[in-house]
Amino acid sequence: MSRWSVIGSGVAGLCVATLLAEQGETPEVIVSDEMPASHWAGGMLAPFCEGESAPEQVIELGQRAAGWWAQRVDGVAR
Repeated sequence: MSRWSVIGSGVAGLCVATLLAEQGETPEVIVSDEMPASHWAGGMLAPFCEGESAPEQVIELGQRAAGWWAQRVDGVAR
C-alpha cells in the first residue's frame, strides 16, 4: 500500500484526496493554521456566474466540476 500526503485542504487538495480515497487509499491531508486561499474565492464553484466573461472551456469545466462535487458532497447548490 502506498502512502499519500496531500498538502493543503483547498479545492485542489480535497479533489486529490477524494480521488485517492475512492481508489481505496488513505491519504493524509496536511493543513496549516491559515485558511486555504480557495476558501476566499476559488472554493466557490460558480460556472454560471463566470459565464459572463470566462472562456467557454472554463464554463464547461466548471459545470462538470459542480456535478462531480454534487456526487460526492452534500450541499452543492445550483
